[in-house]
Amino acid sequence: MSAPSNAANAHWSASPFPLQSIPDKPEDVPVDFYHSAVVMACIHNLMTRGLNSIYKHAPIVALRGTAKDKSDFITFALAWYGGLHAHHTGEEQWFFPELEHATNNAGLMKANVDQHEVFHKPLDEFNAYFVEVRKKPETLDASRVTELIEAFAIPLLTHLNDEIPTLFELGRRFPDVPIKQIEEAHGKRMAATVSKTLVMPAFFGNADRAFAPTQCVGVFPPMPPIVRFLTKWVFSWRYRGAWRFSAATFDMDLKPNMVLL
Repeated sequence: MSAPSNAANAHWSASPFPLQSIPDKPEDVPVDFYHSAVVMACIHNLMTRGLNSIYKHAPIVALRGTAKDKSDFITFALAWYGGLHAHHTGEEQWFFPELEHATNNAGLMKANVDQHEVFHKPLDEFNAYFVEVRKKPETLDASRVTELIEAFAIPLLTHLNDEIPTLFELGRRFPDVPIKQIEEAHGKRMAATVSKTLVMPAFFGNADRAFAPTQCVGVFPPMPPIVRFLTKWVFSWRYRGAWRFSAATFDMDLKPNMVLL
């Protein structure tokens, strides 16, 4: 496994929940399956960075934030949830069924779907809290945010880590499955259906271009450059105050400091 760079591990968004290492390519795993695993790991890490940002900023915003600060932070948390929810819904409704169809193996991805069920309820409670507190941002409670995150974080991260060896094993068992085409079609479907003004800024705003560059260059992000351009200059504008809580810029460079208010 290739460990994250020292800078990546030292960054404020790399804790308390750890980033996922980018694996080296096993000799017996086809290239396209390896690239799929790299993309998956990069997506998992931007989700983890976003989660760490919420966890760390909650006490600061609740204690010292203005009504606008709290409103922006709540929007950021809801955008993070929206991205994670879309990721897992897309897997269950399209990506996993396509893999099962291509391998002629019904139920192949059942274990992964079952893992989703473990953290869905506490994750939905997290979303419900922020939907409710959005009505009265001044009531934001940092201890409640911490409690909600800690209820789902470990099973979520366990699931995210387990998906990488799952992709490797699929590559070993079904090397002829067109994983690249399946993944590209899935990516286009996701880009066409998620919120452009919430999910896309949360995606690019927590991605790190310098993370394991040897593995990621040319592979991640799995979408045309125009999408990031539009996210930076168009899609992000509506909720522009929320993205100050992101771990990175829309150019995918890590921000040196948290928002201290």
